[in-house]
Amino acid sequence: MKKFPSIFSALLLCIFVHSDGILHAQTNSPATGTVPPPPPDNLVVLHDVVMGKGGDQDLHAEVAYLKNATSPLPAIIFIHGGGWAAGNNKTNAILQLAQAGYFAASIEYRLSKVAKWPAQIQACKLGVRWLRANASKYNVDPNRIGVWGESAGGHLVACLGTMADVKEYEGDGGYPGVSSAVQAVVDFYGPTDFTKPDSYSPNAIKVTEALFGTTLKDNPDLWKSGSPFYYVKAGDPPMLLVHGESDGLVPLAQSTVFDTALTQANVPHELIVVKNADHGFRPMQGTTISPSRDEINKAVVAFFDKYLKTP
Repeated sequence: MKKFPSIFSALLLCIFVHSDGILHAQTNSPATGTVPPPPPDNLVVLHDVVMGKGGDQDLHAEVAYLKNATSPLPAIIFIHGGGWAAGNNKTNAILQLAQAGYFAASIEYRLSKVAKWPAQIQACKLGVRWLRANASKYNVDPNRIGVWGESAGGHLVACLGTMADVKEYEGDGGYPGVSSAVQAVVDFYGPTDFTKPDSYSPNAIKVTEALFGTTLKDNPDLWKSGSPFYYVKAGDPPMLLVHGESDGLVPLAQSTVFDTALTQANVPHELIVVKNADHGFRPMQGTTISPSRDEINKAVVAFFDKYLKTP
């Protein structure tokens, strides 16, 4: 267990913020003229595994898992950020998660410039159905699937946690009839309620308009339909919310209102407020964040271990 802090520190280091204020997941694409190092010998690593369809487009997953696991593995699906408009699923984080004893997959969803809501949640639900339908092939326990996302990906994992019974969000990309329910959710600073512009930054409103293809004023019902806050109910899976106290892109209020809704529905959950932290847990100038990244990592490890490593 002592290896986990460094493993999950590596995952957090796979995240960075561009100057445009939109969060992106770092890819593992090599720089021009360089060759990426081979994966560890004890892992199976698969690239561009086709999960199914998003419209007429194949959607893919990056996969990593231990070669010689003696029993079915719990799984973590990672969903990248990028304001639903940028980023991709090519992340080295899956190698770290696999070394930690999880089947790890980072899944693709169509970006907002290609397809509007609900295409993104349909792709994420497809990813869960694909994994559950292929559980025996990959030596995965289909009853222990967790999801982890940051920023826009945080929003999407919160949707997975609250919208398991929303049939119109299943889409028709593949594996009909297979459950898209998940057993644990870790949401890093994802928006949860798009209907309250006073608790949402102007930059976030701009990228959300691109997600929905319309403004809140012109179609409030559509914006509400993408807000996991309104879908919280008893029986939703355990959730861990982690959010920076000084987040300038997705304000902390987006997690505190969600925390309140989860409390009222008696959903097991925890909210960790990171002091002095902007979006992506960047420290405010001249400060250090608290809890530290290492402490955040340990909390994530403890959460996933509690809910996924016990059959």
